[in-house]
Amino acid sequence: MDTKLKNYRKLTCIIIGIIILLPSLAMMVLRPHYIRQQQELDAFPYSYRDISNFLVEASYVLHAEEIQSESDTSLSPYEIFISQSRPIKTASDEQEEKDTFTEDTYPEDEDEATVSEEIDNLYSEWSNNFSYFRSYLEYEVLDESGIIDSNRSASSLSSSSTLSNALSQSQLKGNSEYGDYAFIAVIEYGKNGNVISTGFLTHEKNNASQVLNEVAKENPIEGIQNEWGFTKSFQNPQNKTYCFAMTQDSLSAFMENYPEFITVEHGTSYYTNGDLVIVFVTLLAAVAIAALLLPFVKVLETGNEKIFTVPFEIVAFIGFCVLGISVSIAGDPYTLSRQAIYSILTSLGTPHMLAQGIQYVWGLLGWITVFALCYWTVSCLRAIFTMGPMEYLRKRVITYRIWPWMRSTALKIYNSLLHINLTNNTNRVLLKIVLINFIILGFISMLWFWGIGALLIYSVVLFYLLQKYLKRIQEQYQLLLEATNELAKGNLNGTIPEDLGVFEPFRDEIDKIQTGFKKAVDEEVKSTKMKTDLITNVSHDLKTPLTAIITYVDLLKKEDLSEEEREKYIGILDQKANRLKILIEDLFEVSKATSKAITLNIVDVDIVSLLRQVKLELQDKINATDLIFRWQLPEEKIILPLDSQRTYRVFENLIVNITKYAMPHSRAYITMENTENHVKIIMKNISATELNFNPNEITERFVRGDASRNTEGSGLGLAIAKSFTELQGGRLEIFTDADLFTVEITFLK
Repeated sequence: MDTKLKNYRKLTCIIIGIIILLPSLAMMVLRPHYIRQQQELDAFPYSYRDISNFLVEASYVLHAEEIQSESDTSLSPYEIFISQSRPIKTASDEQEEKDTFTEDTYPEDEDEATVSEEIDNLYSEWSNNFSYFRSYLEYEVLDESGIIDSNRSASSLSSSSTLSNALSQSQLKGNSEYGDYAFIAVIEYGKNGNVISTGFLTHEKNNASQVLNEVAKENPIEGIQNEWGFTKSFQNPQNKTYCFAMTQDSLSAFMENYPEFITVEHGTSYYTNGDLVIVFVTLLAAVAIAALLLPFVKVLETGNEKIFTVPFEIVAFIGFCVLGISVSIAGDPYTLSRQAIYSILTSLGTPHMLAQGIQYVWGLLGWITVFALCYWTVSCLRAIFTMGPMEYLRKRVITYRIWPWMRSTALKIYNSLLHINLTNNTNRVLLKIVLINFIILGFISMLWFWGIGALLIYSVVLFYLLQKYLKRIQEQYQLLLEATNELAKGNLNGTIPEDLGVFEPFRDEIDKIQTGFKKAVDEEVKSTKMKTDLITNVSHDLKTPLTAIITYVDLLKKEDLSEEEREKYIGILDQKANRLKILIEDLFEVSKATSKAITLNIVDVDIVSLLRQVKLELQDKINATDLIFRWQLPEEKIILPLDSQRTYRVFENLIVNITKYAMPHSRAYITMENTENHVKIIMKNISATELNFNPNEITERFVRGDASRNTEGSGLGLAIAKSFTELQGGRLEIFTDADLFTVEITFLK
């Protein structure tokens, strides 16, 4: 049983080897034979413009070399071909040359300088092309006196078989004198550089002469003139005849070494041969069919070998590569047709037959590899039918296995693009996008002509993704627009529940705008309320003393008043009038301070002495209370640039406030701290009433700690103190802690 199995396995290997070997031998024999046959059948395409272009360009190069050799100075192609009236100068005429040069000799402006550079580049291209031809080409240059330049041998020149004599011939065929030549071409220029005649002689009848005549009469710098608006004409050689010829052997050698110089276009030529491709594809199809059908022969037990279980991606890549390279080799005769191994081996002294055999075996191994890979590829893909498409996807396709990971990665990339933070540097995101695109296009570029289809698929997928991406951005933008419209309508409590993606940073900005608007509205409401309270308080504080004045004036009008009552009423009137006066003065002062209409008299003030002076002058009021003042003032002087009168008023108002609102039988602390950068005056006392007000509002105009306004005062004391402090660059702050009332005044040094 084992012996039978081994025999069947050997038989299977032999059959597969034969299936691969037969088409390999066929291609090994057919391809060289077919190429040689086509090369023999195809005549050289003399009627193509390439050869005529090279010959006309050769005449320009020879003309330029002649001009250069006759001149002692180095001339540029621009001077040779564009400066038409320029005479040829010798060394003895050097000074005269400088005097007689016209502006036409050199470019006049920047555009003409560019034209000169373009013509130099064009001539350089002519010269390079001629350098390839030169060693294979024979040429003669004639003028009225005869041959003036030639690269032919001296014996040939002395004979009657000069190339110019060939003009009398209609063909080279059958002509023993010129029979070795593949072609002879003649270009004759007249006195003004016009083309008088052209001739192109070959062994066959063709229209090469007509093509050469057309090319010779063309303007070689027409493209430059059109591009730059250049009006000067190109100067052809004058009174010269240029003859060119190439022998059969030289032409064959040139075509073998430089095949790319001649562009062949007719369909029967081996340059664009499709016959071998058809044969090759037919043989590939035969091997593929054999790979599909051979496993059905159960005795052979083939098709399930481990070598045929390779993942789909590897099989597809190798299959595409082999097919592309093989079609290229089959269709292009110059691909791998030089017998490189043979040349190397013979150069090393290997016998001709041995080198030829090794070259043949090398080529055969190449075709065997191609057809073996074809058999292997089809055998691997055959599992699609035997396993079923879904089973094959699950077990043999790597992409399918890693699809969840690929999908999640793609979604992450897509979401990251939707959530680009526009406030940060986006260079990293752009680099990621460019890198991903580079990888995809790099893979597509490896697919040769199949890459066109892959590129189309990639373009469609990219369009779909970009369309979806832009649609999502439009939806996010619409959400942002709706939020801003709500804000514009005055809805300061609106929210954006959905994700804004790339516009997500604007969410914080909208929140800031909402907060700012709310704050502005609150400030406006507060300002309106304060204005209302201001009018109410001003009315109340002005009306109280004014009502008392009116009342006591009416009482004084009574005739039956005693002198004692009259003096009492007059005293009350004086008291109320003074209070009204102080109230109006305070109101005037705080108004000027708020509008910064006060002119300060800044001088160097000893703030310690100033505070002691305030203490001294208010001592009577202090003594009239049962408060205990604790003074902690520095012994040294502290000089600050202040307005002494306004600063005095600040201290006076604050100390008077303590005498009015401090709890009886309590202590008040007044201290001064002197630091390197500032001076701080701190006043503390226990309030007689509960401190239930906002410390930030107590310094506003007509705001008082006693809401009932039973105590005497205008409610402007703290407002004046704060305004005068801030006008002098200081800061007045009020703090409360339970019933502890603290005022801090800070002046910078």
